[in-house]
Amino acid sequence: MRVGLIGYGLAGRTFHAPLLQASGFFLAAIASRSLDKRGAAHTDFPLATILASAEELVDEELDLVVVASTNEVHSAHAKLAIDAGIPVVVDKPMALDYYETLSLFDYAEARGVPITVFFNRLFDCDTLTIRELIKSGELGEVFRYESRFERFRPDLNPSAWRESTPSELGGGLLLDLQTHLVSIALDLFGPATLEFSSIRRVRGGVDDDVLLVLRHEGGVDSYLSVSAIAGAPGPRVRMHGRNGTFIVKELDPQEALLRAGAKPLSTGWSDAAAATGEFRIHKGTESFNHRGVPGNYVNFYNLVRQSLSTGAPLPVSREFALRVARILDRAREIDIRSNG
Repeated sequence: MRVGLIGYGLAGRTFHAPLLQASGFFLAAIASRSLDKRGAAHTDFPLATILASAEELVDEELDLVVVASTNEVHSAHAKLAIDAGIPVVVDKPMALDYYETLSLFDYAEARGVPITVFFNRLFDCDTLTIRELIKSGELGEVFRYESRFERFRPDLNPSAWRESTPSELGGGLLLDLQTHLVSIALDLFGPATLEFSSIRRVRGGVDDDVLLVLRHEGGVDSYLSVSAIAGAPGPRVRMHGRNGTFIVKELDPQEALLRAGAKPLSTGWSDAAAATGEFRIHKGTESFNHRGVPGNYVNFYNLVRQSLSTGAPLPVSREFALRVARILDRAREIDIRSNG
């Protein structure tokens, strides 16, 4: 299957391109507004047609378009592909708010074109391991889930578009890392309402410290924290059940592997241990290691490929993507700072 990739920055070059290649897609066309990035794309994929615009790319003969451009043009670029009748994967966030996301799904549905969103963190080793842990019941009834993407970057980086683009145009951590945490929590514990929202701009730019609290219909409370100015980041995950607590200290290793140039296979990573974090279960004074499930981002595109070939469901449904977008919209509405 021939795929066109719009955008060749961190998302396009580091994540989508190698994952698409691993799952058996042929990268036929790459579009970027940046001359330097077009040069990098040609070096990486000399057989691909390198283009300067999304408009040119959708004129190519393609079976799939992946939108990995900056957030404010996700919807516009996806509609170009839809108008050309080409199925689309849009990097997260799918659009800038709930209503733009809903409009994009409706636009694709009206034209009979499949579309989905790239929630790759649903294929993190910790997400996959927690899913199995919940199924096994080893922790007993789970009642609290804490999930974090915290780091310490006290100074703004003016060259980073996520930090220089206004929040309403897609910059900031609410639409970036918090999208991952919300999607994971809803995937693991089901539908939820947002009970608390704190969206800070500590460094004076875009939102850089965001805390959300979700109450799931199944009874679990999720505490979701993203921060660029956490001098002592907490554990990646802490999950409490009646029979013990599950701790994940570090981030899933797949991003580091991809940034280092490692290439996955169609089945995932050849070194499964390298794609698996260190997990531990604590029961009071006792604690022991827990064997994890290897992360596998390639499986997202394996499912996309299967869907295009057989009509099977896409990896992220319309309903699920809209639930995530609604939580993020609600976070802005009830933010304690903007509403006194």
